Amino acid sequence: MQIHYPKQTAGFALLEVLLAFVVLAFGLLGIAGMLLVGHKANSSSYIKQQAVQTAYDIVERIHANSLAAIAGSYNVNNITTGGAATIPTVPSPNCSTATCTTTQLAAYDTWFWLAQDLAQIPNGSGSVTTTVAAGNTTLVVVTVQWDDSPAQSTLGAASKTQTSNPNLAQFTFQTLL
Repeated sequence: MQIHYPKQTAGFALLEVLLAFVVLAFGLLGIAGMLLVGHKANSSSYIKQQAVQTAYDIVERIHANSLAAIAGSYNVNNITTGGAATIPTVPSPNCSTATCTTTQLAAYDTWFWLAQDLAQIPNGSGSVTTTVAAGNTTLVVVTVQWDDSPAQSTLGAASKTQTSNPNLAQFTFQTLL
């Protein structure tokens, strides 16, 4: 026995399937867009984590050589508002293989931080300032700056720490010696 459908419903199932595919395509495009934004935000977060790690690295070096830090031997600044930061020349002696004084170690530590640690982040630069604080303590302020333009231009976010170049992001860390 053969079932006959009225002519008005002929091809209606095919139209339903086509409409389901269109809805599915828009859903998949939305998911792909969310994955792209999530990936860009994750990349920005990863770079920020590297910046935090470099700040902690120099603070640990300062704590290990606090007498030189109190004397101001760790004060350095190569933060720029555009372009690549200047890296100081390699100090002599190489304190990773030779015995050094506290001042030589401070010069080596700051060079290593600026040339090696900050080189891991895009256009990385930094500054360290030490000032005498109340109670016979020394305040150490470490600032790390990097270019976050790939994530910020895609996500539409702008850094609030640099007005001259909104793609530069900064992390500042303070501690007492």
